[in-house]
Amino acid sequence: MSSSPRRRFFFPLLFFFSLSLLSLTLATPSSSSPASSPPSPQLDDPDNNNSNNYSYQPPALQQQHVFAVDSSSSSLLVQSSDTTINKMCNKAASNPNRVVLPANVTPSHYTLSIVPDLKEFTFGGEVAIDLTIHEATKTVSVNTKDLTLKTTVIEIDGKAFEPASSAFDEHRDTTTFTFDSELPKGAAVLRITYDGILSDKMAGFYRSSYKDAEGNTKYMGVTQFEATDARRAFPCWDEPAAKATYTISMTVPTELVALSNMPVASETQEGDKKTVVFEKTPIMSTYLVAWAVGEFEYIETTTTKLEKPVTCRVYTLPGLKEQGRFALEITPKVLEYFSEIFGTAYPLPKLDHLAVPDFDAGAMENWGLVTYRTVALLFDEKTSDLRFKEQVAVTVAHEIAHQWFGNLVTMEWWDHLWLNEGFATWVGTLAVDHLFPKWDTWSTFVVDDMQRGVGLDSLRSSHPIEVPVNDPHEIHQIFDAISYSKGASVIRMLSNWLTVDVFLAGIRRYLKKHEYENATTDDLWNALSEESTIDVREFMNTWTRVIGVPILNVTEADGIVTVEQHRFLSTNDVKPEEDETVWWVPLGVHPKPASIVDPNQTLKSRSLSFEVPEGPYLLNKHYSGVFRTNYPPSAIGRIGKAILDGSDLVGLSDRAGLVADIASLSKSGHTATSNFLDLVQYYKNEETYVVWELLAGRVGEIASIFADNERISQGIKHFQRNLVDRMVAKLGWEFPEGEDYLTSRLRNVILRSAGRAGHKETVAEAKRRFALFVSDPAHDSILHPSIRQTAFEIVLSQGGEEEFRNVLKYFHAAPKQDQQVIALLALGYVQQPELIAEVQALAISEHVRPQDIFYVLAGLSSNAASRRPTWEWVKANWNTLANRYKGSMSMLGSCVKFPLSQSSDVALIKEVKEFFADKDTKDFQRALDQAIEGLDVNSAWVAREQEGLSEWLSANNY
Repeated sequence: MSSSPRRRFFFPLLFFFSLSLLSLTLATPSSSSPASSPPSPQLDDPDNNNSNNYSYQPPALQQQHVFAVDSSSSSLLVQSSDTTINKMCNKAASNPNRVVLPANVTPSHYTLSIVPDLKEFTFGGEVAIDLTIHEATKTVSVNTKDLTLKTTVIEIDGKAFEPASSAFDEHRDTTTFTFDSELPKGAAVLRITYDGILSDKMAGFYRSSYKDAEGNTKYMGVTQFEATDARRAFPCWDEPAAKATYTISMTVPTELVALSNMPVASETQEGDKKTVVFEKTPIMSTYLVAWAVGEFEYIETTTTKLEKPVTCRVYTLPGLKEQGRFALEITPKVLEYFSEIFGTAYPLPKLDHLAVPDFDAGAMENWGLVTYRTVALLFDEKTSDLRFKEQVAVTVAHEIAHQWFGNLVTMEWWDHLWLNEGFATWVGTLAVDHLFPKWDTWSTFVVDDMQRGVGLDSLRSSHPIEVPVNDPHEIHQIFDAISYSKGASVIRMLSNWLTVDVFLAGIRRYLKKHEYENATTDDLWNALSEESTIDVREFMNTWTRVIGVPILNVTEADGIVTVEQHRFLSTNDVKPEEDETVWWVPLGVHPKPASIVDPNQTLKSRSLSFEVPEGPYLLNKHYSGVFRTNYPPSAIGRIGKAILDGSDLVGLSDRAGLVADIASLSKSGHTATSNFLDLVQYYKNEETYVVWELLAGRVGEIASIFADNERISQGIKHFQRNLVDRMVAKLGWEFPEGEDYLTSRLRNVILRSAGRAGHKETVAEAKRRFALFVSDPAHDSILHPSIRQTAFEIVLSQGGEEEFRNVLKYFHAAPKQDQQVIALLALGYVQQPELIAEVQALAISEHVRPQDIFYVLAGLSSNAASRRPTWEWVKANWNTLANRYKGSMSMLGSCVKFPLSQSSDVALIKEVKEFFADKDTKDFQRALDQAIEGLDVNSAWVAREQEGLSEWLSANNY
């Protein structure tokens, strides 16, 4: 699933915000590799260097850490269905604290009939569940939520048994049926008829609204079951290890289209209704079951390189299908690429993508029927901001990766969520880089995913990648940057160290061994260990089971460099008991010192020393290690000069990574913020999108967090204006025909930074173009879609009522959701209190889809004038927000975090704690803790740096 507000670090869709804030090859193949391994993909070498220039031989070649894997310990399941179910349930029940169903009864097949009513917003259902009763029992429990059960019967050997009573447990979402006499061990069928509600809460089987060509409101029905919402649509064993097969049918109006995981097997018509029966699914988990009904149209293509062709379709609402063309074009290519590198063909006969107007997450990987938030799937070459194109590619690749990693092999329990999300994020990036090598996708990964993951893991309120999950209320709180971005970053680090060839060979081994079953993190480590002959678990457990990331403190004295690792906290107050972990760290020193004997340069102890190189040197070359590096000023100076001189030593991701590290260390107090500003001046010749995105964002963050200090705020904006002035003149506002993708992306970064800093020429040009844009539809091209949001921000921050009304008018008239998104993000930049209040009211009005509130909050939180009023608004409207998002508590957590994310008022810490003291926060407690800790970090940064930063700005004439 692609993260988004709910998951969900699209990040969550933070990719869309563009907020300023913020060789490795074996000498010989492994003997255990498949005989016909596919060609190896390009290694993660974002700087386009020859990967052999920086190659380490894995210890396997040194016969280090060789060990024998106990195959019995990693064997999770056997092929006998009854034994499989037993083992799954026994394993799931191994943690007595988990809120799970009893293991005495398990399902093997569901025959499910759904009859939706899109006028009354209800649905009827009938389910027959083939069961195995493992031991005689008087009780049978199933998961249900918001369902009205009408009839229940269990059939055994042709006899029907009705329960004497039933009891619903609201906390556990279970209905338990009690029978007068014991049900005997053996096969049985549980039949239940029931009714449900087609709510608008974006969970379970729900309704999504849209306007037709005449402006009439119409509805479609769609499912969203991850993590535990299948129980809202049918009684079931709603746990990932309780896999079963499904035969689904839907009775719908004849003019509508019905979709599900599998192709249509038959269709019969009776009056104005038709019953569509779908083919039987493979064995799968409940959270991957899906269906939809609505006025859909589609475009279609077919794979050409697979032994069994796969039909690929993009389904949309009427009139939108051509916007799915880009997603459709890449789908067969991604399917073929993954089938090749995974050594297993996509197992279903079709793969559908469906754009949904109201969708909580970014996307959901339902097997064979992937659902998407509209802006994550549809892209118009003429009217869409270019950043949406890359997001569509990344999201589609991520969801297709799940068809193997998550669907074919499924995590045994939610503790192992990162197996799904971290791997899909990494391999999805691998696929996009394969399809679009000129996009510098891995460097973008360093700037986006890696920084999100490390940033969140620098808080005490973070969690390990493998986090114990006991209660369903806890599950959605781990769909965050740790499971997605840190997980992917750790996989990238490991794959680069083992070599991508060996890593993918281990993945093929893992998938083959556990296909159609469930697995744990240890199962993955076993497969990689068998392939590489290295005990991967030995060094990976600290990365996945321990909270936090290391900082490598580098010192130079008497010709010796000493590297010492400790835990990194953004609060810079690590206690001894928090600093006991010694991570396995791939140092990546370049040029490689002769005194480091280990060819892999792994730091396995607290510290390590080597001779000071003659010239500049780097740790974490290619920035593939998941840690912060704290260089001494002497080393920074040499690296900075190399950057200024354009040395090949410091590649693209190295330059970006250095900015990320020093900026983060200045925020935490490990170094002075003035040292970061000194470093930035070495980048005056920089012209790449990836580095500028990070540079502009980190400098902009200083301006934002210190906004209440007028002296620093104005001084930093002056610094920003000087920083971007050359690039503003170079790039301008026009998009030449045939311009490369990254230059087009860079233009928006530069103009956005210049506008927020009050760059005189940029502000004037934004106003001129905006006036033409709103005066006559014929002037639409004066604001290219990729800079439209930036122009809106500038005129709103510099203008008043007239500009606000024009942008609001654009929002209401925008025919496409991505156009609405850029308007919502920009509207938060208004300065006048009465207009800020109007934007806040808009956020929960009928004009903004509930899923889109976080776009509004993102803009308001970036605006110094609206942060505090928005927090006051959240408090005043808390009951409304809590009721609106009771089916999506992660969204509610975003309502807490966004208004506080860039505030630095220390008094807010006490205020936030007092406000939530008498409220039920269990479903968003982690988000609340992170918001409070973020306030602590920001306020400490301002208090610590105000004097020194003011002095630096004055000394440098800013």
